[in-house]
Amino acid sequence: MLRRFAQWFALACAGLVTTLLAIEIALRLWGLGSPVLYDNRLAWGYRPLPNQTHQRIAQARVRVNAFGVRGADVDPRRPPGVERLLFLGDSVTWGGSYVDDRQLFGMVAAGMLEARLGLRVEALVAGVNAWGPANILGLVRATGGFDASTWVVTALEDDFRREKTRIGETPYFNRAPRLAIEEALVYGAYTWLGRYRVPRPAPDLARLGRRNLARFAALGDIARRHDVRMLYVWHPTEGALRWNEAEPHREPYLALATRRGDGALDLTSAYRAARSPAYVDGMHLSIAGHRAAGEAIADVLARMLLADR
Repeated sequence: MLRRFAQWFALACAGLVTTLLAIEIALRLWGLGSPVLYDNRLAWGYRPLPNQTHQRIAQARVRVNAFGVRGADVDPRRPPGVERLLFLGDSVTWGGSYVDDRQLFGMVAAGMLEARLGLRVEALVAGVNAWGPANILGLVRATGGFDASTWVVTALEDDFRREKTRIGETPYFNRAPRLAIEEALVYGAYTWLGRYRVPRPAPDLARLGRRNLARFAALGDIARRHDVRMLYVWHPTEGALRWNEAEPHREPYLALATRRGDGALDLTSAYRAARSPAYVDGMHLSIAGHRAAGEAIADVLARMLLADR
C-alpha cells in the first residue's frame, strides 16, 4: 500500500513539475520572464531604470536608454540644429511591451518630421504605465525635460482621476522575478484585486480633475520657462470614439492649450481614419493606432516648427 502511494506521489510530482516547466517555457516564448524594471523615487513616483533592453511580447524590442526613457541614447545636451522631442504621458505614450520601439507613435512622428522637413530629430518616449499628471510634473521638474526642444504630452480621461501613482500600487518590478510564472502571477493578482476596488466619490473626482488640469497648465508654464514648444494631445478611448462615452475633461484640456497659445490636437479623427482597428483593449493602441497617432502628431509639429522658422 505504501509502495503504491509512493509511486502515485512520485508520478504526481513529476507531472506537476512537467506541467510547470511547460508553462514556464510557454510564457517565456510569449515574452514574459524579463520585465522592464523600475525605480522608486519621491519626485516622480517610479519610472524605468536606465540602460535596459528586453525582447517582450511577440519579440517586441523595448530599449530604455541612459535617461530612463524609450529611445536611442542621446547626448545630455542637445546638439545644434537637432530637434529633440520629449513625449510625456501614461501607458498610452509608453506603448506597452507588445509594441516595438520603432512602432511607437513618438518614433513614427519623429521619423516623419525628419523626412518632411529635412531635420535631424531625436525622440525620447517618457510615458510610464499608470502615471498621472502629478508624476509627469515631477519628472520635468526634476530633470528639466532632458534638454528637449518640444514637449508632447498626451492625456486621456483616466489621467484626470489619478493622483501621483506609486510603485506599490502597480504590478511592476523593482527587482527581476526569477520565473516567468512569477511575473504572470503578479499581473494576475493585480487584475483580481482590481475587482474589489471602488471609484472615488463624485465630489472627490471633480476636485481631482480640477487639480490635474492645473498640473497640465503648470507643465506648460515650465515649458515656457525653458523656451520649449508645447503640444497638448488628447487621446480618446474606444468607448468615446464608438459609443460616445463621456469625456468631461476633453474640452477643458484642449481649451487650456488654445488659451495658452500652445499646440492642441484631438486624435479622434485620426483614429477614425485608421486603416485597421486602432485599439487593442479599448484604451491602448494597436500598431495601426500608433501609426495613425504618429502621423497626426507629425502634421501638427511640422506646422509648429515651420511657423517658428
